[in-house]
Amino acid sequence: MIAGLKHISISMDDFLLLQAGDQSIFGIVFKYYQPIIYFKVRQLCKSDSDAEEVTQEVFIEFYLKRMQLSGPEAIFPFLFAISKRMAISNFRKSLVRSNYLQSLQYIKPESFSLQDELDGKELQVILESIIEQLPPQQQAIYRKSKFEDQSYQEIADEEGLSKNTVRNHLSLASKFVRFKLDKILSIFFL
Repeated sequence: MIAGLKHISISMDDFLLLQAGDQSIFGIVFKYYQPIIYFKVRQLCKSDSDAEEVTQEVFIEFYLKRMQLSGPEAIFPFLFAISKRMAISNFRKSLVRSNYLQSLQYIKPESFSLQDELDGKELQVILESIIEQLPPQQQAIYRKSKFEDQSYQEIADEEGLSKNTVRNHLSLASKFVRFKLDKILSIFFL
């Protein structure tokens, strides 16, 4: 735990409302703990945008698993555990990505075979079909973020949405795409 941290005081009635899905109580918890969680996550993430995304995913997971909490005193330990796990996972992914990009520097483009090119095109078709299963707004946000490398703010400005709404849509879309790709790839590599 963080020394000197004052925990938010939530009554058992408010806690039960939170478990029932009350958005106002969730908003209070989010407003209080988000800066604390972001600070801890940022220590393990390479960039502010990664830290923001991980922090957002922490609160999405918290909301989805709120029924597992035993009482109000379990909120911070639960958030802290989720954030630590997700930040470490993000850190590992960034290391793998970095190592992969470094290894690509030593591969000559001529070394790719026609089969590799065909496999890449087939994978692109599969990815496109998964993206098309998303709601239209999530499709647009996902494409702008992943293919056009636009920031949350740029997408928010173009789509007329808040930065948080863009972040939420992108998080949900990314989870959906990862889930579907994992399912498809597990069939091929089992």
